[in-house]
Amino acid sequence: MPLTSDPSGEFDAANNEALFFAMFAGDDRIDCRVDIAALRDRAAADGTSPSDVIETFKRHRSTIERIASEQYDTGATMPVVRTHQLTPL
Repeated sequence: MPLTSDPSGEFDAANNEALFFAMFAGDDRIDCRVDIAALRDRAAADGTSPSDVIETFKRHRSTIERIASEQYDTGATMPVVRTHQLTPL
């Protein structure tokens, strides 16, 4: 079952290694994360400031959520989006 976006749109960027966000499988909340390094690499590829990971997350949220949903569908209990997925060569 594909995950759906958290209607609140909330996320937690307090960690230095990852930004955490939630998605839902029906009524079940699924914790997900995207590596900060992946957001910095995506920003650099976009030609924007690598230090502004929050704006990079917001710009690419739909892609990040799609990747997390695909991971969940293949068995990941806590999907993690990494550079090679967010900024493929």
